[in-house]
Amino acid sequence: MGCRGEDQEQVLADLGQAYARALLSGDEIAAELVIRDALDKRLSTPQIDDEIIAPALWLVGRLWARGEISIADEHLATNISLRVLALQREATRTVRGREGSKALLAAPEGEMHFVALQMISNLLRDAGYTVLMLGPDVPLDTLADAAGRHEPRVVCLSATMPDASDRLMLAIHEIERGWAGAGYVLGGAGISPRLRPRPGLQVCKRVSEVVDAADAIIKRADLN
Repeated sequence: MGCRGEDQEQVLADLGQAYARALLSGDEIAAELVIRDALDKRLSTPQIDDEIIAPALWLVGRLWARGEISIADEHLATNISLRVLALQREATRTVRGREGSKALLAAPEGEMHFVALQMISNLLRDAGYTVLMLGPDVPLDTLADAAGRHEPRVVCLSATMPDASDRLMLAIHEIERGWAGAGYVLGGAGISPRLRPRPGLQVCKRVSEVVDAADAIIKRADLN
């Protein structure tokens, strides 16, 4: 969620100061982290450019003109900012490329644990996906009906029970009877090592892997 009013002004001020410090110390990694933080806070490209990057570069220019830093310091700050701008463009392009891509999330019937599923929902929403959360213990016919009506590009299924692999494969079979346009991201402690990734199906060992897995599903579908 984006910032508003005084909170936004303070966020911009703090990020602007941190970015200026990164430039003056020649720390490219720190500069990138500031911009990633700004993107995570849903600041717009004009806000990042006008309120964070440009003021820092003006400060660098003034310090060089007063002889407080060298021309090498000024050049380094400029080159760091050029690389950061490229990062910003790529990150924005990637998020926009996900806009409109639906991800349906569910734990099939018998599965009551869904904290990880909520974490996945948060990550996918922040990455730009449209998330349809069905929650835990979803009957297979209900799951298949929802997929058929909403036509998601990605279906994320989580399971922790000992027979999870068979349960998930049955869920996929039921979904595909009514909607064959989705790829699948599976996760959960109950998934057997025998269940391996294949075209159109990704298996995540960690919640943090879900965005990359969903992106791989979308990319493969776009190539077909």
